[in-house]
Amino acid sequence: MIKKYFYNFFFLVFFSVVSFSIGAKTSPVSELNSKDILIKNVFIINGLGDLRKEGSVRISGETIKSVGNLEETSGDIVIDGNGLILAPGFIDTHSHHDEGLVIETGASAAISQGITTIVRGMDGSASGLDETGFTSLARYSNFFDSHPIAINVASFSAHNSIRSEVMGKDYKREASEDEITRMQDLVALDMQAGAYGLSTGLEYDPGIYSSTKEVIALAKVAANYGGKYKSHIRSEDRYYWQAVNEIIEIGKQAQIPVNIDHWKLGAKFLWGKAAQVIAILDTARAQGIEITADVYPYEAWSSSITTLFPDRNFDDLNEAEFILENLASAADIRFVHHSLHPEYVGKTVEEIAKDAGVENEVMLSRLASDSYLNEALSEYVVAKGMIDSDVRILMNWSYANVTSDGGLECSHPRGCGSFPRVLGRYLGKDGIGSLERAVYKMTGLSAAQIGIKNRGIIKPGAFADLVLFDPVNIIDKATYENPQQRSRGIHSVWINGKRVLDQGKSTGVLPGRVLLKNQ
Repeated sequence: MIKKYFYNFFFLVFFSVVSFSIGAKTSPVSELNSKDILIKNVFIINGLGDLRKEGSVRISGETIKSVGNLEETSGDIVIDGNGLILAPGFIDTHSHHDEGLVIETGASAAISQGITTIVRGMDGSASGLDETGFTSLARYSNFFDSHPIAINVASFSAHNSIRSEVMGKDYKREASEDEITRMQDLVALDMQAGAYGLSTGLEYDPGIYSSTKEVIALAKVAANYGGKYKSHIRSEDRYYWQAVNEIIEIGKQAQIPVNIDHWKLGAKFLWGKAAQVIAILDTARAQGIEITADVYPYEAWSSSITTLFPDRNFDDLNEAEFILENLASAADIRFVHHSLHPEYVGKTVEEIAKDAGVENEVMLSRLASDSYLNEALSEYVVAKGMIDSDVRILMNWSYANVTSDGGLECSHPRGCGSFPRVLGRYLGKDGIGSLERAVYKMTGLSAAQIGIKNRGIIKPGAFADLVLFDPVNIIDKATYENPQQRSRGIHSVWINGKRVLDQGKSTGVLPGRVLLKNQ
């Protein structure tokens, strides 16, 4: 069984953030009192794609009180933004930054890149509060009511976690009608507790063995509560077109908005076909199917090495050879975690094979088989499977928002660098256009595609989730070799009206909350 979520055992917590000074008349501690906060002398990007406007924003408590050309009052705590950009806090619609949040409550990897809300339960798996198995959203929410965290967390009901709860180890088959009914009941409980929809990971165990009929049955439950459907689709490479057709069919049959998570073209024979898949999605939208996507700005994915074998035929050397020729080369598959062989960390399949004196395909087969059959083994690789030109085209689609798919440990640079990377490298005619449009794809569009209300926008009455950044110097610093490096250019971050990042440094304040759809 794929052991994708090793994070609760594996943390490299880095709190040093590149700082730079901008004048401010207050400290974060003083912001905890009842006075209004006036952030003045900034260019405001409202999160709707509108052009920036010079002005000020007044925060009162947890919400934005007013926006515009505002005068200071004697009761204001005044922060001078010195001409920087003030935008809504970024919303990470496919995140794993919740994994380990019980320990790393400050969520430094997310906060330091301007993220104020993360969406959990992705890939059909919801990280639990312990290792005892399935955790309902009600239990998760109740726990964080009394355990403060820095960041906001929205949740989806997680198909793989629920399927494991219902079917146990006997999951390598289609579910019975009774089992589907039991799964529906658990999805309903999550939706009643405030989940925003249903998430699947159909390339992972146990979801890979589910039928489309099963998924539709569960999606219909989420639809009954006004929820969405987000999916790591059944294949991102060899069965790609069938997987795209499947999610469209799920949207049609369940009458639910659907989203392709971490959208990519993950095989060499798919490279250059971004326009083709966009045309398919546009046709589906024209037919009334509300399909959207999210994209992270990297050419490499990260997961268990076992996902390269969708048929779980690890001993088939012809299959292993096909993988290395078409999906990712042995030199481009690098371990970032291996619980039983830490000496593999930082090495590629090619290097490990050379050390062992065997062919690359033999080593790939052996590594994947060992991981799958040994329940005590957890591992993670980073592998190049996309090209940047496709990433840019997909991200530029009108219904695609920016995401990270990253975690707190930043074993992949996306965990620490995704959002500043887009703002620093993906603008203009070869990217996604203006700064305003990029911010929209991180805020207003993201909120709309999840269903989060009163966040992702700067307007009176909205929650005061804000990020102050330098548009000239903002850039990611995380690399594949040094993925934990924090980004440059994020000055300050406010969540629910409280400053959690000040001049690039964590304040230690923990104002985040679990966001529930029904509240």
